[in-house]
Amino acid sequence: MFEERERTYKEGLIERIEPHVGKGEKVQAVAVAQVGVPPWLQALPLVAGLILIVVSVIVGALPGWVGIVGALLVLVGIAAMSVAPRRVVARTNRSVMVFALPRSQRATIGAPRATVGLDELPAAGGSVELGGERLWANFGSGIERDALAEVLAPK
Repeated sequence: MFEERERTYKEGLIERIEPHVGKGEKVQAVAVAQVGVPPWLQALPLVAGLILIVVSVIVGALPGWVGIVGALLVLVGIAAMSVAPRRVVARTNRSVMVFALPRSQRATIGAPRATVGLDELPAAGGSVELGGERLWANFGSGIERDALAEVLAPK
């Protein structure tokens, strides 16, 4: 069920970016990436807050502000994850294109922010720099990490 939803979402992304793909080019793969700091770093406040909340509940002798601080850290973590700019990285038969991904699924996707020829692709690792931006798999998702590796794979 989850794979079906993911496939449908990716097909929708492809439909939204196809008007910007050149004639004779066909989108082969897409991945959603985020710009900026590593996803695990964004999740640190969330994890720390959850730990504080659990500890404050289990150890009833702690001051009440410990749970409140934990809740605030959780909110900071959620906010950090939600404001991270996201990109669609699309591989065609000729190049890899990077598009800004709007927050709304109904908003149109604009022209590519960067286009890199397949012969100019950097080596893929935990992150990749395309178009002057450091891109990470969206929220560290294993599915997106695999999708980004597929988009950037040398062929």
